[in-house]
Amino acid sequence: MISVELVQVAILWCIAGVGVICAMNARGLLRQLASWLIVIAIIITAVFFSYMEVETLKQEIGLTGPPQSSSSEPVAKDDTIPIAEEVVAESDTFTASYINVEKQLLANILSIADSILAFPEWPAIQAQGIEKREVFESKARFLRNKSMDSYRQIRNLTPPPEKKLSYEALLDAADNLRLAGYEVHNQFGLEDALGESIAKARERANLVKSAISTITNKE
Repeated sequence: MISVELVQVAILWCIAGVGVICAMNARGLLRQLASWLIVIAIIITAVFFSYMEVETLKQEIGLTGPPQSSSSEPVAKDDTIPIAEEVVAESDTFTASYINVEKQLLANILSIADSILAFPEWPAIQAQGIEKREVFESKARFLRNKSMDSYRQIRNLTPPPEKKLSYEALLDAADNLRLAGYEVHNQFGLEDALGESIAKARERANLVKSAISTITNKE
């Protein structure tokens, strides 16, 4: 369907054509000059609006477009840079948070291992009265619960990829600590005069300290 703008441009050219004919038939110098000036002005106007209409049609049918395609790729790249930086920042924050938690847990299990190693020999406990024995049994129960809590906390950690090996070593140490705490408390339910359960607890506590030393030296 022919647009209104095209019809108007066509009418403008028709007027210019009629103006040319009138100028050619004008009599007298002044009339001819005036006629040709008017015709030239109409032709210039017609040319201008014709050019504008042609450009509009080109854009509508897709022959030309806004010169933005050349800059579209850099814009896309600029959009990805903040995203990449945000991912890196989140990864660094996660790693730093894990390291802080790991240090605290290492200190906790080291303290529990030292307490197990400092636990009295079973013959020395038996030589005490019943009230003293109950005190030591309460301490043994406390060590068992603390070692179990530490193991659960470490097991529930999610390490970053670069800390996976040290996490596995930490988890093994926590498992030995859990078993050491169990052995200490288990001694009070045994009819064992030699205290073999406490001896096993000390062996596992030494393994825990050795593992912690290895982890901290690697870091």
